[in-house]
Amino acid sequence: MSLLSATRRYRAVGVACAVALLTGCGPEFTAVSGKVTQKGRPVVYGTVTVIGSDQATYYTTIQLDGTYSVAGVPVGPAKFAVYSPDPYYEPPVPPAVKARMEEARRAAGTTPPPRPPKGKWFRIPPKYADPVTSGLAVDLEGPTAVFDIRVE
Repeated sequence: MSLLSATRRYRAVGVACAVALLTGCGPEFTAVSGKVTQKGRPVVYGTVTVIGSDQATYYTTIQLDGTYSVAGVPVGPAKFAVYSPDPYYEPPVPPAVKARMEEARRAAGTTPPPRPPKGKWFRIPPKYADPVTSGLAVDLEGPTAVFDIRVE
């Protein structure tokens, strides 16, 4: 084997390794799900917010059984928040404004989350509504991740 062919072989291996490293370092994503509870009771209404490792914000609604699921969140460190406003509070909005809001909601194709049965909703501390103050954080790994959120 000549010195020239060995050099070419090492150069080719080096280029192949560099390409593999560069293409294999792309972001991986996960679907994170879990249950939101306070003192063992499911939080039955609201939203879960996730700030992913890409610093983007992801939202999902909490189901009536307290479960949530968010797909497409990048793996790595993530911060969570839980917002659960009173589902029966009706802000004082003029009827014309309310009608426009409802029309815009229908045009967007969204549906409001189902209201829980009366007496099932309870207030959670406001600190959990902000991912910065909630103290809820986890490192997400793999194609699926489970993170049960317990608020106190």
